[in-house]
This record gives sequence, structure tokens and C-alpha cells, in this order.
Amino acid sequence: MKLNQKKLLCSLLSSAVLLGTSQIIFAEDAASEETFNFDEYVVTANRMPVKKSEVAANVTVITQEEIEKGSFTNLPDILKKSNIALQETGTSTVPVINGDDRVLVLVDGRRIGWDHLVISGNSHAGIDLNSLPIKNIERIEIVRGPASSLYGSDAVGGIINIITRKAKTANTSISSEFGSWGFERYSLTTEGKENGIGYLITAEKKTRDDFKYKNPSTGKTETKNNSGFDQEYLTMRLDKDLSNDRSLSLDLEHADDKSGYSGTNNPYFVYPNGYRKQVDDNIALTYHWGQNNGAENFFRIYHNETDLKYWDSFNSIADLYANGFNWQQNWQLAKNYTLTGGADWREEHLDDKESINKGYTSKALFLENRWQFVNNWSITAGGRYDDHSISGENTTSRLTVNKELNADTNVYASWGQYVKNPTMQDLFWDNGWTIGNPNLKPEEGTTTTLGINTKLGDGTKLQASVYSSRLKNALEFKSGYDSDASDPDASYISGYGYYVPGYYYNASHEKRRGLDLSLTRELSPQWTVGLGYTYNKTQVQDENGNYVNYTSNSQPNGYRLNVQYDQDKWDAGLTLRSATGRSLEEFTSKSYVTLDMLVNYKINPATRIYLKAYNLTNEAYELTSAGTLGNGPGSYPMPGRSFYLGVEHRM
Repeated sequence: MKLNQKKLLCSLLSSAVLLGTSQIIFAEDAASEETFNFDEYVVTANRMPVKKSEVAANVTVITQEEIEKGSFTNLPDILKKSNIALQETGTSTVPVINGDDRVLVLVDGRRIGWDHLVISGNSHAGIDLNSLPIKNIERIEIVRGPASSLYGSDAVGGIINIITRKAKTANTSISSEFGSWGFERYSLTTEGKENGIGYLITAEKKTRDDFKYKNPSTGKTETKNNSGFDQEYLTMRLDKDLSNDRSLSLDLEHADDKSGYSGTNNPYFVYPNGYRKQVDDNIALTYHWGQNNGAENFFRIYHNETDLKYWDSFNSIADLYANGFNWQQNWQLAKNYTLTGGADWREEHLDDKESINKGYTSKALFLENRWQFVNNWSITAGGRYDDHSISGENTTSRLTVNKELNADTNVYASWGQYVKNPTMQDLFWDNGWTIGNPNLKPEEGTTTTLGINTKLGDGTKLQASVYSSRLKNALEFKSGYDSDASDPDASYISGYGYYVPGYYYNASHEKRRGLDLSLTRELSPQWTVGLGYTYNKTQVQDENGNYVNYTSNSQPNGYRLNVQYDQDKWDAGLTLRSATGRSLEEFTSKSYVTLDMLVNYKINPATRIYLKAYNLTNEAYELTSAGTLGNGPGSYPMPGRSFYLGVEHRM
């Protein structure tokens, strides 16, 4: 690696070191995990268990118990119970954190997304949340705020880290579910541990016909053509305990998704017979050591592949592969001082069988420090150096300060830099409709956050944070237009005519500010209530240099109410979600309200049945704006009222 030592040194010293507890990645193999209380502690980026009152971040942890109680069938439904906004088209889903869809999604701390337009028209979406299996999830961690100083490109609004389960005891379970629009799901999970080797295998199949939605203009129920899917998932995790506090893990993930692709409700972009075929195969081998010290050191190699094809629509093809390794080492230099360092290397390649057959390599070094001082003060800081073969060199830093007021309360401040490299399609695509711009610069910016985590007594917990973010070189898409042969920039498209292609460009600046508020209260041993509110104001700089409101913001004000009941063999929950302040230029309504319901009944310790209902209000609404993908309001309607009945049995 050609290392610009001066840049790296300045980055490390200017922050007085790196990230730290604000970037939380759970130790999937922590020695104390089986007895770990995630209500009181988290495991920080350096794999050290830390009290929540010492963590300088707004963090949400969704546990395996919550996932099982919710009987969820996909990752977006899990995230809806938190304060996470989503962009959904009816066939694909992208997370939004702190008002930004530049969110990095990880599995066990490793990248699974792509520098590629996996979702048509969204340059920030390197992964579709619907393509990820959930039966093997141990927990999900959500960290709000930039994480580029630890993970490099893409971690702008925040990160979502999905931690997979280790086998603990011999167990096999089967489940099936049936519901609206011909929905069927069948799954099998089996796990065990013998002679120091643990195995966990999951298999799942889901199918559904086209969904129905309520037309906001007519009030009538209509069918969203080509919105059905046929999905299969298979995962396997093997863990081998070695001597001297070491272990080896092998992870394999396979997903096969054939989904309808009808485009939008804009007649110009409707594809009556369109569909998408996507096959994902991931493999990772991880060697762990030093686990009994409470920190996890590891070295990982991995390989990811995706074969993505769109047929009878815009007929796009993408063959992608990535190879990489991650190394991380922890040093406890003193009782109150921890140093973590590491390196990343990744090679990614895209072949679209049309205009791109290119790849890139990225190399990175990072260093982070955490100090604990008297009077319960702590500081974490550090930096990362990245060398990208296309986008060039960049450094990112972060500094956090935390004050533990008491065992239940902490206040914190953090400042961090972030970067988002342009995708290979942004840079090089040339299909007649869109042309690449090889002169694009990475999107760069900073975020400042202030927050508090506390317990108010009587079983009440509060998390609150406010943030301000500034971004430069923001990518925007300039739409193409019809033309004639006299235009030198026009190209002839068979069966269509002359057309000037659209392209991405660096559109000056963006700024965001907002807050995230979450409150939970145990009303009694049976009843728990949760409230959430998010506010986001995003502004972009227009061609005259003035800041104007970003009208594609799907959730300027977001509201959430969860009510949970647990008693003997019954548990049930209601989740109300709402958003207000949306632009009528991009959405069919300024606000919406939806209500979801779940009821579980345990027939016996091994068997339960459940009933789920989504959008009981039968709301006509959208979570993806017109402007995001360049169409009119109402182009991406969300499904109407639906019901599902399922059963699960542990053998």
C-alpha cells in the first residue's frame, strides 16, 4: 500500500485518536455472551463490554427474543418497530437513518452491499433489505451517525449490523405461515454442538402473488402488477472451539430471489411482464483469539457474489463479486486505556455485459483509542486512511466525549467525518438512457451529535439525540430527455428514437439537522409501552447557491407507538406508525397513519400459533417519493390491509 504518512498522522493526531464506543459492533463470539445482559451493557467497537451509561451514541438493539415474538418474515418489518425510516417501492427497501439513505448494512461486521445500483435510480442503495435472511439472526444493532472512520465509504447516516447466531444446544424447529395475496412461508432451523463444533443451519422459502393497495385518488382497491415474489434462503454457520481461548467460524449464505418488476404506476415506466432474478452467495472464514479477555481479536477472509438480472423491463444485467479481508487487534495498554487497530482490503468487480467490465481495490488502516478519566469522563477518538484505486485517497476522523452522571445516565457529544464514493455505474455506465461521469468526486461531510441516555425511574427509559450534518459534493441525477438527430449529445435507441442520456453530477452542498427521541415504560409486569419521534430537515443547495427544502424527504416528522402485552401463554403487540410534513410535490398525502398487530399463543412449550395484521387502517401511502426515482406522486404505493396466520414447532 502506498501510504501517505503525513495525511494519516494528521488524521490520527487532529482527533487525538479514533472512534470507539460510539461505533458499536457486537462481539458475535464474546466469551460472556450467553450470560450477557444487553439491557445494561453493549459490546463496543473494540469488542469490550461497556455499560450503556459509558456509550457515547444513540444505539438501538433488537434482540432475538423481540424478533421471535414479532414473528417477522423480513428485515424491513423488524426495523419498522424502531425509529428507522424506510424507502420502499413495493419490491425493494432501503433504510434511512438521520434523514439519510447512505446507510451501511453489515453482517457480523463485514460488508455485504455493493458499489452498484442494486435498486434502479438510487445511487446510494448497495443492498436491498428484502434480500437478507432473518432466521439466523441473534440481534440487530443500529448506530445513528457517521462511521466512516471505522468502516470507510457508505457509513454516512449510520450503520445497521446484523449479528448471526451461534449454536448453543441441540434444537430443531419448523414453521409455516399463510396469508393475504397467496402468501406462503416454510422454514427449518436446526442447530447443535458436538466435540467442540457447533452448527446452525436455516432454510426458508417464501412466495406471494401481486399485492393490492388503496388508490389515493379513487379510494378503490387495485392490484400492483408484477409485485409478487418467490424467495429461497439457506444459511450455515460452523464454529470450532480451539485451545488457548481461540475459535474458528465459517459462515455461508445463499439467497435466490425471483420477484416481479413492474416499474412504477407512471404509465411511461410500467413493465407488464418485468421481473428480477437475483442470486447471492457469501462465504466468510474468521479466526478469533483473545476472547477470554473480554475483547475479540480476529482475522477474516470473505468472498461475495451476486448475479442480478432484470428481464422484460430495462433488461439490466450485473455480475458482481468481491474478495476481502479484515484484521482487528486490541491492546489493553493500561487499566483505563484501550487501543484498537486494524486493516481492511477489498476487491470488487462489476460486469454488466453492456458497457462496464471494471473493478477496483480499496486498502485501509484504522486506529482507535479509548480513555477513561476521573469523575466518570471518557474520550474516544481516532482515524482511518483509505486508498481507493478509482476514487483516490481519503482520511476520516471522529472524536467523542462522554460523561457518566450516574449508573443510569450519560450525556455525550460526538463529531465525525464521513465519505461516500461514487458507484461504478455512476462513473462508467453507458446504456443509451444513462451515461457515466468519470469526473465525479466522493461525497464528503461531517456530523455533530449531542445526546443523552437515561432511566427516569418506574421502568422508564429515555434515549434522545440531536444532530447537524453538512455534506459537500452531493450526487444528484440529471434526467435525460427526448431529442432529435440535430442534438450532438443525442443517441439513437432502437424502437424509441433519439434521446439525450441522463447522468449523475456533484451538486454542491446538503445540510441536515434533526433529533431522535425514544421512550419506553413498563406500566406493569404485563404491559410495556414505547414512544418514538424523529425530526429531520434536509436542505439542498440550488443552482443559485440558495438552500431549499429537500422535497423527497419521506419522514420530516416520524411518530411511533408500540404497546406490548405479555401474560402466561399470550403475548400481543400493536405498532402505530405515522409521518407528517411531507411534500405534495412528491407524495400523494402530507401524512399517513398505519397500524400493525401481532397476537401469539403458546399451545405448549414447544408450539405456538400467531396472527399478524399489517396496515389495519388500509392507508393509501408511499415511502418512496416521486423525485427519488424520477416519477410522479403515487408511483410506489405501499400494500393495503393484510393478514397472516402461522405456526411454529420446536422438535
